[in-house]
Amino acid sequence: MVIYLHQRNNLNYLAHYYLADGDEGLIVGNMLADYLHGNKYKSLPEPIQRGVVLHRMIDDFTDSHPEVEKTKARLREKYRKYAPVISDVFYDYSLGSNWNEYHSESLKEFSAGIYKTLFDNVNMLPDHAKMMLSYMSKNDWLYHYSTFYGIEMALKGLSRRAKFETRMHEAIDDLKRDHEMIETEFKVFFKELRSLVKDFKD
Repeated sequence: MVIYLHQRNNLNYLAHYYLADGDEGLIVGNMLADYLHGNKYKSLPEPIQRGVVLHRMIDDFTDSHPEVEKTKARLREKYRKYAPVISDVFYDYSLGSNWNEYHSESLKEFSAGIYKTLFDNVNMLPDHAKMMLSYMSKNDWLYHYSTFYGIEMALKGLSRRAKFETRMHEAIDDLKRDHEMIETEFKVFFKELRSLVKDFKD
């Protein structure tokens, strides 16, 4: 499993696609959001614009939420500015490892559906996003985020590709040690996030 650190720090892919709730425009917009700056997204079809807006709203809510801050605070002393990156990955583990509590479809089937939707719209994606999608589907990131192994490989990939020494590869030990605490924080946060997203869609 290989993962790349891209422009933004928000790496909670699984949560973004879960919250899109099968909506094609929201799924594609979520993928594009990391590659578009400012108002460039406004030239896109309206359903995809909504996906970009939703992605940014989720990121802003996540960055400022007190439960997320608890998770980041434990990581910040050791990992400093990479604490938000790691907490995003940890929260995808919390979602993936408890998937049956949130979705009736298996995570394997859900992941395959997301990849298919993105490939069906691949002409909408810039080259960097196409490369990201290729790696994501080939290595089945979304499914593997539900396992310690998948998270370990993700963290190693992030650590290798960062410009400076990050020690992110060591964070798997933090997850194994604190996963119950992280899961508790995640559940409080995610309940509120789901409510926010529901209001956005309504």
